[in-house]
Amino acid sequence: MANYFTQFLQGAATGAINPKGLVSNWQHATRLFVDESYRLSPRTKFLYYARFEIDTKAVKAQAYTGRHQEEFNMLIKSADLPKFTFDSVVKNQYNRKKIIYKGINYDPINITMHDDSNGIVNALWALYYGYYIADRQQPNAAWSATKYRAPDTPQDNFRYGLDNKVTAPFFKSISIYTMSRRRFNGYTLVNPRIKTWSHGQMDYGASEFNENTMTIEYEAVQYSTGTVRKNTPKGFATLHYDSVPSPLSVQGGGVATLTGDGGVLDGLESIFGDLSSGNTFDSFGGFMSTAIKSINTYKNFKGLSLNQLKSEAVNILSNPQNISTAISTVGGVVGAVFPSNKSTTQGTSSSPKRMVPDATGGEQA
Repeated sequence: MANYFTQFLQGAATGAINPKGLVSNWQHATRLFVDESYRLSPRTKFLYYARFEIDTKAVKAQAYTGRHQEEFNMLIKSADLPKFTFDSVVKNQYNRKKIIYKGINYDPINITMHDDSNGIVNALWALYYGYYIADRQQPNAAWSATKYRAPDTPQDNFRYGLDNKVTAPFFKSISIYTMSRRRFNGYTLVNPRIKTWSHGQMDYGASEFNENTMTIEYEAVQYSTGTVRKNTPKGFATLHYDSVPSPLSVQGGGVATLTGDGGVLDGLESIFGDLSSGNTFDSFGGFMSTAIKSINTYKNFKGLSLNQLKSEAVNILSNPQNISTAISTVGGVVGAVFPSNKSTTQGTSSSPKRMVPDATGGEQA
């Protein structure tokens, strides 16, 4: 009996000094990503926005730069983030190895676009190609058989290759924005130029969508960060976007629950997020948005019964992983209807009139 009592005391002492024993559960490993409302949670690859900005002073295709330029940004399927390589050399400093930088290289990145049925991506390349290369604008007479381009010959009336009197760049910038937790990190490529372009490949035996790919070179990278909202970053959520709040969201009414999407805790987090970021007082629309969220959150809180609060509290305490549902914006963006990692819900948009850009940047119905 004494032996059992001694073992009990030893076990109690060990539990007090080392409550986890020799093995800990999975929650220990997730604390880094879960603590402080998922502040250090990894970014998801699908939450990004890329924007090509054409220099309208150089390109006079208003039919394209007015609307289709923003639509082109929405047709980007994937984009590499900037890459860097330092030129370095290892020197001997009294037998100590010393690394010295000689320069930096901005490695080209690849961007893939959908080959859309309206021809918007194809039209951008046609404008770019015709802007830098004179060959695209030439009639058939410019390619008739001749040995030399000599004075007083018909071929002397045409320009070829880079002989196109171009001075200003086609693109002002190319920016890629990664988004998470209502914030964005921006990477702006300075003086970007297209190095390679591919129209993809046709195949009667294939069923997947066709893609256009380009390789971009650039001279430097500028960084930015900020709060995501409509048209911030520029052009974001301005076209083909469902701006009507879901009835399950806080702004659309929410639900009378403590936790989960559209619940009371979700509403409080959204309200305090607006206040802390300054969105509430930026404009009348921002003030009204926060006010609507506050009213809906208050109504949902009043709709909670005591039994419901007890039930949800017991559910959280009996299974600690359920606390993750109390914060519904793990990958969320204020004012944007994006699916989180656990959801596949998407917004809808009305179908605009279809206009086909022609080879000169104009449009055909």
